[in-house]
Amino acid sequence: MSTDTHRGSKRAAARRRIEDKRAAEEVARSRAARRRRNLLGGVAAAVVLVLAVVTVFLVQSSRTATTANAPVPANTTNGMIVVGNAGAPVTMDLYEDFQCPNCKAFEAQSGSTMAQLVAAGTVQLHYHGMAFLDTQANGGYSTRALNAAAVVVATAGPDAFQKFHDLLYANQPPEGGSGLTDSQLIAYAVQAGANRTAVSNPISDLRYGDWVKKVTSQASQAGVTGTPTVLVAGKALTDLSPAGVTAAVQAAGGH
Repeated sequence: MSTDTHRGSKRAAARRRIEDKRAAEEVARSRAARRRRNLLGGVAAAVVLVLAVVTVFLVQSSRTATTANAPVPANTTNGMIVVGNAGAPVTMDLYEDFQCPNCKAFEAQSGSTMAQLVAAGTVQLHYHGMAFLDTQANGGYSTRALNAAAVVVATAGPDAFQKFHDLLYANQPPEGGSGLTDSQLIAYAVQAGANRTAVSNPISDLRYGDWVKKVTSQASQAGVTGTPTVLVAGKALTDLSPAGVTAAVQAAGGH
């Protein structure tokens, strides 16, 4: 073998060794980069999980946390607003949210039937307000509306509450839109028979905001998963039509 051929073989072998080394280094770098991506992905997932847990905790806390000395509206009993004769043979429990379109439909369909049964002394209504349809767009309307209802019953009594309740459903804002303003709530409260001076600040200042959280939580703990939920003598009503309401009341002992 000539000297030039021998030298060429050495150079080729050296190039192969360099190329093999570079290839090995590239593989090592790729593996390291993959490990870093996996690690960062795991950390990111952990952060998302922690944030999700914190968010759920904060949402639940905002719904249920109340101060120990939170004011309770007068003329309420165990979180209920009672309308009708105490001696009525049949009770109806109504779980409603003032922003709920289905509640509005139920009231429009069967509200007059319930009013007749109350006027006849056959039924006593137990209103359980709920506020779970608050949004940023509606300015927390569910809470503001129920707080306003609590202000009305506290300052003007159950009859004024019933009128206010009916006014809010008759003038319910569209779901997903902006809720009624505090000024509008005050105007409806006055229309229902409440004193403007007595209701203005408590409505605007959300005096019974903690009470609203408490009664909403109580309804959830009682197993209420949607509105309207109607119980006649403790039994869930499936037919919410006037005929269904009347039949259930008669079956429960109402005449």
